Amino acid sequence: MPRFLSRRGFLLTGAALGGTVLVAAVGGVGYLASVDVDGLDGHLDGERAVLNAFVVIHPDNRVVVNVPKTEMGQGIHTGLAMVVAEELDIPFDDRISVVFPTEAHPAYSTWFNVLQIRPEEASGPAVWVGRRVLGQLGFIVTGASGSTMGMWHPMRVAGASARHMLLAAAAARLNVPAMELATGDGFVRHAASGRRLSYGELAHEAALLPPPDHPALKPTSEWRIIGRSQPRVDIPAKIRGEPVFGMDVTLPHMIYAAIRHAPVFGAQVARIANEAAVRSQPGITDVTVIDGRKVAVVAGSWWQAEQAARLLEIDWTSTDADSVSSAEMSARLRSAFESTTPYEHINDGNAASVIADAVTSAVIEADYTVPFLPHACMEPINATVLVRDDGTAEAWVSSQSPMAVRRGAARGAGLAGVEPISVTCNITMNGGAFGRRSDQDVVTEAAFLAARHRGRPVKLIWSREEDIGRGLFRSHAAARLRAALGPDGLPVAYDALVAAQSITQGIASRNLPFTPGPDGDRLSVEGLDKLHYPIPNRRVRSQHVPSHMPIHFWRSNGFSFNTFFTESFIDECAQRAGADPLTYRRALLRDKPRHLAVMNRVAEMAGWGTALRPGQGRGIAIEECYRSVVAQVAEVTVAANGEVRVNRIVCAIDAGLVINPDAVVAQMEGGISFGLTTALISAITLDAGAVVESNFHDFPMQRIADAPEIEVSIMESTEPPSGVGEPGVVPVAGAIANAIHAATGRRIRSLPLAVTETIGERRTRTVLPPVAT
Repeated sequence: MPRFLSRRGFLLTGAALGGTVLVAAVGGVGYLASVDVDGLDGHLDGERAVLNAFVVIHPDNRVVVNVPKTEMGQGIHTGLAMVVAEELDIPFDDRISVVFPTEAHPAYSTWFNVLQIRPEEASGPAVWVGRRVLGQLGFIVTGASGSTMGMWHPMRVAGASARHMLLAAAAARLNVPAMELATGDGFVRHAASGRRLSYGELAHEAALLPPPDHPALKPTSEWRIIGRSQPRVDIPAKIRGEPVFGMDVTLPHMIYAAIRHAPVFGAQVARIANEAAVRSQPGITDVTVIDGRKVAVVAGSWWQAEQAARLLEIDWTSTDADSVSSAEMSARLRSAFESTTPYEHINDGNAASVIADAVTSAVIEADYTVPFLPHACMEPINATVLVRDDGTAEAWVSSQSPMAVRRGAARGAGLAGVEPISVTCNITMNGGAFGRRSDQDVVTEAAFLAARHRGRPVKLIWSREEDIGRGLFRSHAAARLRAALGPDGLPVAYDALVAAQSITQGIASRNLPFTPGPDGDRLSVEGLDKLHYPIPNRRVRSQHVPSHMPIHFWRSNGFSFNTFFTESFIDECAQRAGADPLTYRRALLRDKPRHLAVMNRVAEMAGWGTALRPGQGRGIAIEECYRSVVAQVAEVTVAANGEVRVNRIVCAIDAGLVINPDAVVAQMEGGISFGLTTALISAITLDAGAVVESNFHDFPMQRIADAPEIEVSIMESTEPPSGVGEPGVVPVAGAIANAIHAATGRRIRSLPLAVTETIGERRTRTVLPPVAT
């Protein structure tokens, strides 16, 4: 056990576990509608025995596993419950239930994720700071593909600690040495006498014992659950329609709200020309301006509120961005390439001089661009908040962070005297998040309205148009990449300059608890700051290009565009060298066995080098991200009329030790589908400062009918668990772009790689963009 995690600071539940929590993932191994998780240092709560912050045992042998990560469809409640079940030595069956403990507790802290370290590896000054600043807050957040990476070890220790406490309780009850006892199937057995005691019989006595400082963990040779696919705990209940998503929340005396934000970010409400007429619509109880920048309509049903909101005639103030177009934004990115003050992230060797001194034929330079993108979660953005007369509040939100919910609710209801500590959070199921639900904007708005209607819960739902056109975005970005090739055709120098709107500055500008450091925006150069290709001379710089668009975390952040840039560019280097793209990468990665093994696996899966029909091509891309190594090969067909179809994508991933293989495969499949949309067909464009796209008719998503065949292979690995939620997205665009080049000889350096054409009333096709003149 890490030396900085004391048994009392880490394993004891403490009083902070109080409060009502909604189940975030429920089903196959048990369903709970709600549960009180009151915990005291005595570890007893009525009939329930609270052995530590993660394990609660009932007298009837039911085990409740507290998983402090939001279930967003990624299967994290199953995976982390498997870890506890393994160490606790119980079968993974209907004896286990999973709940989300929304009350903050230091044991649930994910400051490991913030520091980008694993708990079992943590040491040094950064750990001390994280423990003092974030660890004490019980900082719960789900994101950055860090749930398993950051929590699997603490939950192993929690399960092992509970098992040792049960053994100690059985030894005392049976009056035998603990070493003569064994656990299995939820029982403690004494082989010599044939006696056995269930965990439920021992739980109360065990809970009163001190937890061991260094509980022995099960050796991998004894694992029966970890590494074997298990059914998702949330699926059966989802099939029955039982879990509660934010959109499903229904409370007594609830009223509903719709909202309209300024079409150009930064504009203020000048006046509502027809407020009286809107107020007279059926069911309308309120029309109000929030923060001077948005107008909300409250009614007896959301449909009434939304229909009235559509009638609003709002005059907005002018802004400096009123004339901004996508063309202008692209020009700003290109101008950033000429900046004399970019931030220098890496300067190993002397890349600039080597490139400058190289012969022209050995120098390659290429510019790449990607557009703004929304998150477009399937579940619309929503929040329900109740503000009471006593200054307390309660929120029901499909959020990635209870901390953000509390902060947002207190901020919105501030005039009602609501403090963050007085906000009860209920984290519901998430219908997709991708970073979007870590923000507090919708909670703040709902809380403001709830404060105006104290005693009545207010449910605010953003329409799809508000979400896509007035929400939060991934930054647009561009890169100028340069390289000098040596006599063997491999790069001897590499120079990358990325122009993007800073993600960290965008988040900090909305008063969220995230402060950009003095070292530039690392998220904007992800994939470049730790380039997996060993090139002797390397320089990486970034230039912040501000805009009026609000930027936020987005699934895989900078990796989502930088891997497209680099893997396209490596293919261009291979072409200049006259080499096969796979052979070229093998040469570059010859001293990186982990990467080489993943790439060789995916090439074998794809049948790399076998003949294809005319108009078909294969492309490969590889990246190290979130401590995983992932490679993909895309196979595409481009018809004579330019129509492009992705036929197949094969994926190999080394994600370290895999807890639940089926979940990893599902995450790769989902990430690839997500990446297909962004690579091929989706973009946000601007006209007169406003977002043009509004719904799925003009912001198309990948459809099942167009989905390619996807095959996933998981590498055996001795590394600790690493991330899988985002890596599946990362190589997709580069692999497809390289495949299109292989099929057509045409290099497309901007996303999306294709455009959508309407060919009938209900039919579209995806075609390559016109060739620029």
